[in-house]
Amino acid sequence: MSTGDNAALAALNRAIELEVEGQRFYLEAAECTTNPKGAEMFHSLADDEVIHERILRHQLDALTRGEGWVLPEGVAEVSTDLAALIFPESEKVCEGAVRPDESDLDALLFALQIENKSFDLYRDLAQTTDDPNGRRMYEYLAEVERGHFERLMLNYEHLSTVGNWAE
Repeated sequence: MSTGDNAALAALNRAIELEVEGQRFYLEAAECTTNPKGAEMFHSLADDEVIHERILRHQLDALTRGEGWVLPEGVAEVSTDLAALIFPESEKVCEGAVRPDESDLDALLFALQIENKSFDLYRDLAQTTDDPNGRRMYEYLAEVERGHFERLMLNYEHLSTVGNWAE
């Protein structure tokens, strides 16, 4: 196996770890959230992270078997220029975030940090992966994580200003 293959496998393993971490957090947050809308949103995000994990594991298996990069079924073309996106630094967005079980707002702040970390990883991997199928998969995952971030931010802003969940 080449150095490039080892780097790709390491990146995929790191991405899988992030998705599993996200699943675990969202399921815990759903249990801790008293509002049904919040719990539903966290469950939905956990379900999405399961799908992302499957996509990544499929790719990891293909590379391990020597099949190269394969485009998983359902991965759509991304029309957004990920490199041009202005995305807030997680430290600034989540400054002062505490343990996710402290409150709904804190859970949302922690979730924003997770999504930002995932977005950054996938965007960076999309820019450094030479294979078109690998790049497309990472672009797709980055775009989905950006959507999660926007959904979480909408709820954070709504909860902090209006006092209830937006969704």
